Order: sequence, then C-alpha cells, then structure tokens
Amino acid sequence: MLLLNHPKTGESLEINEFWLRDHCRCGECLNLETNQRRYDLLDLPVDVRALESKYILEKFFVQWSDGHQSSYDLDFIFDSQLERVIRRRSKSTSLTPWNRSIVLQNERHLRFSLPQLVATDEVVKSLVASLVRYGIVFIDDVAPTPTMTELALRCVFPLMKTFFGEMWTFSDKQDHADTAYTKLYLGSHTDNTYFCDAAGLQALHCIEHSGGTGGENFFVDGLHVVHELRRRFPPAYEVLCRVQVPGEYIEEGEHHCFTAPIIRVDPLSGDFVQLRLNVYDRGVFDTVPQSEMADFYDSLRQLLQIVREEQQQWSLKMLPGSIVLFDNWRVLHGRQAYTGRRTMSGAYVQRTDFLSKARVLGIIE
Repeated sequence: MLLLNHPKTGESLEINEFWLRDHCRCGECLNLETNQRRYDLLDLPVDVRALESKYILEKFFVQWSDGHQSSYDLDFIFDSQLERVIRRRSKSTSLTPWNRSIVLQNERHLRFSLPQLVATDEVVKSLVASLVRYGIVFIDDVAPTPTMTELALRCVFPLMKTFFGEMWTFSDKQDHADTAYTKLYLGSHTDNTYFCDAAGLQALHCIEHSGGTGGENFFVDGLHVVHELRRRFPPAYEVLCRVQVPGEYIEEGEHHCFTAPIIRVDPLSGDFVQLRLNVYDRGVFDTVPQSEMADFYDSLRQLLQIVREEQQQWSLKMLPGSIVLFDNWRVLHGRQAYTGRRTMSGAYVQRTDFLSKARVLGIIE
C-alpha cells in the first residue's frame, strides 16, 4: 500500500499499488481516442510496485518496477474511491418523489411542445432533466398518428426493439396475450417484468377514442411509494428488496421469464433504482420455501395498498396530440376500463440509452 497526501486538501489515502498501476491514464496504457485500456490485466506483473514517487503541484509521479512511468492527477485518484463514489451517486441526481398533490404543483415542469423540441437542444435537455427528476413528461402538439409519435420520440431517444416492434399500436384487438389489448381495467404496474432488462422508458399516445367513455390513465410514483413503504413497514421493505419474484410472458412463439426482487436498490449507496411490480405477469412463485410465503404475501399486500391509495394516483384523460413518456423503472401506470374505439400508439426506450443521454447532457454523472 502507498500513502498519498493531497497537497491542496491535506487529505491522506492508502492506495493499493496494483490498483494504481492498473489506473495509469497515459497513452501507452489507455487508448485516448476510445477511452479503452490497451492491455490485459495479466500483462501486469502480479508483484508490481512503486520504486520511486514524487509530487509536483497536484500531480503524482511513479516509477514502477515493471519499467513503466506514470503521472496521475491526484483529484482523479481521490475521486475514484468508494466513499466518494457513494456520496456522488446519492447527490448527483435531484429526484423529486411525488404523490398527486405534489405532481400537480409541478405539472408545468413536465410539459414540452414538439415544435420547441425540434427547434432547440435546450428544450431537449430540459425534457430529459425533468424526466430524470420526476420520472414523467409530456410532449404536446403532436399529430395523432404513429408516424408523428415516432418522430417526436426520436427527437430525444433511439427506440427499443422488442417482439412488439419498435413502435406498436394497440386497441382491444387481441394482437398479443396481454391485458392491455382489452377494454378491461388495468391496475398500476410496470412493464416487462419478464424481460432480463425491462425497458427504461415507455411512451403512450392516444391516437383516437371515439364512441365511448372511460379509459382514463393513472400514474403512481414508485419512488414515493417505496419511500412510504420503508417508512411505514420496514420489514416489508426488506422482504421486497430480497425475495426473488418470477415474471413470465407466454404467447405463440414467445416465452419470456425473469426473476428478480420487486424493489431494486443501488448495491453501493442503497438508493432506490427500480420498482418491478406487475401483478398480471407474475409467474409461479417458487423461489422461497412455503414457510416464508406468509411474510412475502403480507409484504406485497402492504406495498399494493400504498400504491392504491387515492393520494398516490395521478389520473388524467390522455387526449390525441399529447405523448406521455415515463420512467418504466420508477413510475407505475394503469387505466380505467373503457367503451368505444380507443387506439394507442407506443414505444419503449432502453434504460442504457436514457441514462447515456442524461450523462451526455450533464444531467447525471
């Protein structure tokens, strides 16, 4: 171990010598065009060590036993340590948990028009920032066609291709083995619990609703709900962070399965990452012994009771011309039963593409 002292801050740090050699950022060790390492880990001697070291201003220079010379930015070394990473992850994103009253007070921050979105990159940045903060935004002034829905979404993100397609249109015609393709009530849920990597974002656009009533959409902030569960029922929160819950989707030519906890947290910071909740797509629950079933079902009921509380539900009628785009890892959605002809257009965005865009725009780290 090497003891480093930061000349500007006075901080001290014991550093593993192999880690330090592995994180040399010179052009011999790192391809400066691709930001990829140039070597295999086994290319470094297992007993590599620092023969000489010195400080010059805020740089740290090392002569290594394998003959290599390295120059390090001390801020890079100190900022790359676990304690700082945890602090940054907790503070890098300003998230606003919301219930109905809170989101209604902030609705003005969630509305963006397509002409403005096309005209300036600043509006794109504002939309992505609101999507990160609140988990839901609306794109208004969109002609009610699947083509214009796609155009509006591609102004911000690439689309995710699944067996539903990149863009999909659904009504009560049973094109897929899914309750969404009916006129029935659809309770609050997240999509793709049966995928190994559920879509990060989901978009919905009401193309038409004629000759009937109902079909109001409602949204629930999973971040707020999970905070409430942890506050009111800590044992239930722990169970739902731990117990593996199977999701499954079956139709002709498709059979998707995935098993994971309902609540996912960051393994380093413990902060909320994902709510994976869909009572329709639950598979056979065979991941815990029968002796633990009562605790699991009690915990799930406590979560669902909070989700269904009136103050958690933001209900609104989706009208032709407005796309709702929401975080499928955070915001639950559902709809009332309806009558008449109702056609929706929609799409998914991969989580990695959503977060990449937010990082490129400087919204998250």
